[in-house]
Amino acid sequence: MAWFSQVPVVDVTKENFKELWPTVLVALKTATFVAVDLELSGLGNRRKLNAPSVDDRYKSLAGVARSRAVLSMGLACFKLNMIAEDGPLVLPFTVQTFNVTLLCSEEYVVEPISLKFLVDHGFDFNMQYSQGAPYHRGADKDEDSAQSVRQLFSELVRSRVPLVLHNGMVDLVFLYQSFYTDLPATLGSFLADLSGMFPGGIFDTKCITDFHIRMPASYLEYVFRRSQRENAVHQSRRQPHVTLTFPPYPPHMACADYRDCRLPDSLLSPTQGSSECTYCEQYAAHGTCPKGVACPQSHDPDVIIDHEDWVKAKKKRKRDKKKKKGNKPEEIEQDEAENPVAMDTVAMEMDDLQENGKASRSTEGQVTDNKLSENRTHTDPIGDHANPPDNVVAKTRVGCHRAGFDAFMTGFAMATMVCKLGRLQKCGETESFTKKFQLEEFVNKVYLSGKDFPLQITKSAFAKPSNNHKAKLQRLQRGGMSYQ
Repeated sequence: MAWFSQVPVVDVTKENFKELWPTVLVALKTATFVAVDLELSGLGNRRKLNAPSVDDRYKSLAGVARSRAVLSMGLACFKLNMIAEDGPLVLPFTVQTFNVTLLCSEEYVVEPISLKFLVDHGFDFNMQYSQGAPYHRGADKDEDSAQSVRQLFSELVRSRVPLVLHNGMVDLVFLYQSFYTDLPATLGSFLADLSGMFPGGIFDTKCITDFHIRMPASYLEYVFRRSQRENAVHQSRRQPHVTLTFPPYPPHMACADYRDCRLPDSLLSPTQGSSECTYCEQYAAHGTCPKGVACPQSHDPDVIIDHEDWVKAKKKRKRDKKKKKGNKPEEIEQDEAENPVAMDTVAMEMDDLQENGKASRSTEGQVTDNKLSENRTHTDPIGDHANPPDNVVAKTRVGCHRAGFDAFMTGFAMATMVCKLGRLQKCGETESFTKKFQLEEFVNKVYLSGKDFPLQITKSAFAKPSNNHKAKLQRLQRGGMSYQ
């Protein structure tokens, strides 16, 4: 089976920054889209971040970004390769993932609750303070290096590729203040600046999950694992799916760390499940638990998803049994209303795919898609997942919060969402990613906690781009690449 079991993440520090600069630069410039994730030293007052007014939220976030620091930045560069014209739709991606450890050169606030969370999930502060690549917040300085973290972000802006985030409002504010220039005073100007910075569009996988796919939970680890499992099944049944290849990093490349994300061996031959799953319901619903690693119940997404599928299958068997006994349709509908389903099992999704003809190729070369599943598999150049090479140490299972791997999970979720929701068009190579897959409905919408609508990233007739942003773009142009 073409399941991927490990994901290579290249650690970038001040020691190897210049050495890896050409590799990172090529990955950015050739990517179809880039997923980004940040680890931060704090988020400030949570109530202010969830204020009823979105403008007030922005002002609070701007203040936080000016006083806190980015501890690490994950970049996952997804390059779409040639799509085969025959057979089921397969989206083949080559993926390069980088974890950039950072150290702000200015004073910044650290919050104990944030640091404890990171320590509990394996963040190495000794390494961060000794090897973090330096950066400063706010506007450019004359002494800025041509090969720096700030220049790296400038190259991302210059690439004009789509930016992918998960629950990305905080990330966008921190990216702007930390690596671009000083934040504007108003939300309207900030949104106008973003639309100019990223003409390829900004995608938020949490927003897409909540408003379009509607999974039972939308925290990143859950979305990734559910997608990975379903994609493996789709691949095995020759349904539309995503495949991945990774660069064959040499064994002596010590900075290449392999993150373990192997799937359960029983995924394609499930046994009878058990109703006695001792998982944490708080974590299952929200991806957080006040007890953290001390929680006696499981936070394993596979345990959570297995239980969801078991409950769904049990209810389906109950409905089928009632149908065989000749229950009236209205009685069956009443039973379904009294027993809502959390999520379809993979097997039932496959039945739905076959019945509805999801994501099949039309004679015009388009992808007709009623409700395609979000998944992916990978042709693993590392080798069989049970026998990794000697230099590979599977240090961390899914669930470790690390900016590089989180960026990969975000990018993978986006790839499967494109396979699920996109409609492939026959168009020239110069067409944008958004237009090629008809993703206009999902672009430039960012999730807002507690709101039933997303934040639209667009220029407003009542707000102009900030002067800082316009001056920054002029400097990028003088750097040898036109931005118009």
